[in-house]
Amino acid sequence: MDATYFLKNRTALIRTFYATGAQGFVDMKAKIEAGKPPFDDPPYSEDPEPPYISEWMDAETSLDILGMASLSMLSDSLKLYLNTLADRVIGFSFANQKAAFRTGFVPAYFAALGEILDTDWSDCPVDRGLIEQIVLVRNRGQHGEHLSTFAVTLDAKILEKHPQPFFVSEDELSALTAEDGSLGSLLMPTIRITAAGLGRAVDEVDALADWIDVRLDRAHAWRIQQRSKREAKA
Repeated sequence: MDATYFLKNRTALIRTFYATGAQGFVDMKAKIEAGKPPFDDPPYSEDPEPPYISEWMDAETSLDILGMASLSMLSDSLKLYLNTLADRVIGFSFANQKAAFRTGFVPAYFAALGEILDTDWSDCPVDRGLIEQIVLVRNRGQHGEHLSTFAVTLDAKILEKHPQPFFVSEDELSALTAEDGSLGSLLMPTIRITAAGLGRAVDEVDALADWIDVRLDRAHAWRIQQRSKREAKA
């Protein structure tokens, strides 16, 4: 089974899904900022807030929700790809899955594939920290925190593993990495899935699949070695 082919079918659809869905909200924000129809004739108000600020903020929130939905699709696609490698392409399993997954789904697969593909990953150009954050942030983003907002923050566990998180705004990242920044802060950074951030994440997943694909011949050698070990024990 060509796992990379089917993965890239999914990532291509994720790119299209986000771009198509985002366009309407981006256009709405631009029209509000430029005062173009239907946002060119605001009703009289003594409120100091700019006109149509509520509509602008709703469009911004909708982009955040769309980004999280797209990241969730990417995380699921990554998991399906790695599971397919194990079940149908390479053929391996974890002797003790609970123990292997104690540090996380992605680290467990990197450890297993490192042995199978005979690599310490130093020759892999992919940002493995970002790959892991795709799953961690997706899991975090599935659970709302307050009825009053759709925003979800990172937690201390993610920040301990990734002190320079990828899926946050530049302002919050600067505050987090400032000299007096603290992981104990009550103000955990808010998850932000921007168009650029999602695009980079999809690129990294595609690149990981390409990198693994050209090394699958090593998996054949690994299978022969495993067979020899089993036969020696028999």
